[in-house]
Parts: sequence; structure tokens; C-alpha cells
Amino acid sequence: MRSILCPVDNSPTLDDRVETALALARVIGGHVTFQIATPFAELALWEPFGGAALSAEAINQVRASDERLATDLDARLAPQDVAFDVVVVDEGRIEGVASAARFTDIVVTSLEDPTLEEIGLGVRAPVLAVPKGAPLLAFDKPVVVAWDGGHESAAALRASIPLLRLASAVHLLTVREKGDDYPAADAASYLSRHGIHAECHEAEPTGSISATIEAFAREIEAGLIVMGLFGKSRLRELLLGGVSRALLDRSVLPLLLAH
Repeated sequence: MRSILCPVDNSPTLDDRVETALALARVIGGHVTFQIATPFAELALWEPFGGAALSAEAINQVRASDERLATDLDARLAPQDVAFDVVVVDEGRIEGVASAARFTDIVVTSLEDPTLEEIGLGVRAPVLAVPKGAPLLAFDKPVVVAWDGGHESAAALRASIPLLRLASAVHLLTVREKGDDYPAADAASYLSRHGIHAECHEAEPTGSISATIEAFAREIEAGLIVMGLFGKSRLRELLLGGVSRALLDRSVLPLLLAH
């Protein structure tokens, strides 16, 4: 996880993302790219009745705002003991992250990021999402891995190994719905080959699965939940619910997501 990507903007969660990315870079000796993404070329299309002059003015205003943010970030971060760069790209937020993800080990963002689900499902890199007002600054707390034996949870498990090595304890939690046999022991054996000891737990759902995972995480005072992100249509998620959707909406702990 030496290459860290952090999308930034002027939203209220900016500090949460920046501080989390810096803390992660410090603990693993990584480099952070802070990316400001605005699709300047598309702004003209958003002004159908304003004409070229109004479109140019709007583009210049947004570009100037982005440049100010980049300058302020650069000045703020210069004294930090972390390698970083600040880049401005002429792309939408999701497209900018996807382009940079080719050479990114992890994306740091916020649980309140409106593009979080699209980034998590569309980018081939794990995503670390933090709650508003709660940056992830310490990586030595227990970690809960939400395990159901599927490809998504296995991808999240593999992606989280650098962080699991830093944790004081690793807990593989299976919440059973129908008594299915999920090979948590196999996952624990896999982690052991990486020098990570993991405890396996099974729990009956008390309410929803997401609530059960959250309750377990609070009980052991976990600092992070690792989970697979499932790709369903938005309509199905609204009608049927879903563990990933529920945790994205309600988690008060940072989530490491992989698809």
C-alpha cells in the first residue's frame, strides 16, 4: 500500500480524508497523491443557453477554485513528514480515480462521498472510507473481517493484508442466515501464511446482518471493518436491502471495501 490516492474537494469531509491518508502513509512509508478532478470539457455542455462566453467564464471560475485548493493543500502539507503530490485533472471524480487507480494500491475517501459506491464497484483498488469527523489515525486496533466465503470478501481479505499486519487482533466474523458452511478456517489458514493470526467467530443475526457486524465490532473496540462490496443494481438494493449498502449508510467505523 505504498501508493495512496486521495480524491479531494471543498466538502466538509476534506480534513477526514487528508488526515487519514497522511496517517496511513506514515505508518507504511507510502506516497499520497491528492487528486482534484473536475471535467472542464463538460462544463460547456452544462450551459446550453449561456453561450461560449458564459461557459468560458464558468470554466475559468471552477479552474481557479481548483487551483486555489491545490495551492492551499500544497502549502498545508509541505511541513508534513509524508511524500505527496497534488494534481488537478480534467476528468469527473469517478473517471479521475479510475484512471489513477492503475498505479494505486488504495483509495482513501469518506463514507459521505456521493461517489463512494461507484468508486468501490468500478475501481480495481481497495477503498478505505472513513466516517465524517472520524479520521483513521491509528492502525493498531482490532480489525473485523466480515466473512461470507464469497469472492468479494476474499478480495477484501487479500487487499487488507498490509493493514491486518498492523492490527492488534484480527477477527473473521461469519453471520449465518441459513446454516451455510463458510470456510472461515480456510481464510484463517491463508492469513497465517502471511504471518497473521486470525480468530474465527460465528454469530446468529440479531436484527440485520449489518447491525450484527457493527455490534460485534463495537464489542471488541475495533478500529476497522473489512468487507466485500457487492454489485447489485440500485433498485435491488433499495427493494431488498443489502449488507454492503447498509454498512455504507450507517457505519460509524472506517470501512475497507473491495469488489
